[in-house]
Amino acid sequence: MRSQRHAEILELLNERQCLSVNEIIDALDISAATARRDLDYLAGEGLLQRTRGGAQSNQNVLASPMSRRDSSHLPQKTAIARAAIEHLQPGMIIGFTGGSTVGEVARELSQWVYQHQDVELTPAQPLLTVVTNAVDIAYALAENSRIKIVLIGGEVNSYSYEITGPFATDMLKNISLDLAFIGVNGFDQNGPGTVNEYEAMVNSAMATRAEKTFIVADSSKFGKRSFSSVGGVENISEVITDSQLRPELAEEVQNLGYNLKIVDL
Repeated sequence: MRSQRHAEILELLNERQCLSVNEIIDALDISAATARRDLDYLAGEGLLQRTRGGAQSNQNVLASPMSRRDSSHLPQKTAIARAAIEHLQPGMIIGFTGGSTVGEVARELSQWVYQHQDVELTPAQPLLTVVTNAVDIAYALAENSRIKIVLIGGEVNSYSYEITGPFATDMLKNISLDLAFIGVNGFDQNGPGTVNEYEAMVNSAMATRAEKTFIVADSSKFGKRSFSSVGGVENISEVITDSQLRPELAEEVQNLGYNLKIVDL
């Protein structure tokens, strides 16, 4: 299927940053003509840059602020993101806060969209609608015509590229979400939290507007206290983390009443 090939090409490009037509032929067992057509299509969608004899990865804004904030534990975050997108269904309205792990969910969502690009919905209905207060995530996903982007308004945090403040929380009060993916800076006996009280307010507001809300956090976040609470167990459907979480911390999270999903690396 064409969409599956496109997803595999983008995954290879994400790993290697540049690819030749011959490398794509060998990896996917396709003809040179098919490889070139696929690259031309993906370039036309803004997902890569064509080069002489191949393609190179786009250097978009998604990676920059995330790497500034926290570029560690990438294998863990990727595993968490792949588990998170298993909850997606065509036509859903998805909420994204900022954060490096949520950024990985956004990357995986892009792959998911191309794997499902042949799904037919009602006329003019997007495959997914993404509501986010993260400028970088909105920018990166906006290139895909099958995704409708709703960017929350308010004041931009120059470090995290997240929009916060009363305008943001007021706007969220008028939006209904199917799923929300929430990033945090820490998770201890007081639950999930962030280092910024205004980001915590937006994260908490988004959590209350979703049918199902997922905290996505790698194992290094647990046992760490944050300044502001994102909310309690009543608003969180599941906490997704990786298998490097220490058993005593996993037990603590479960004793607090949270549903905990641990994914293997």
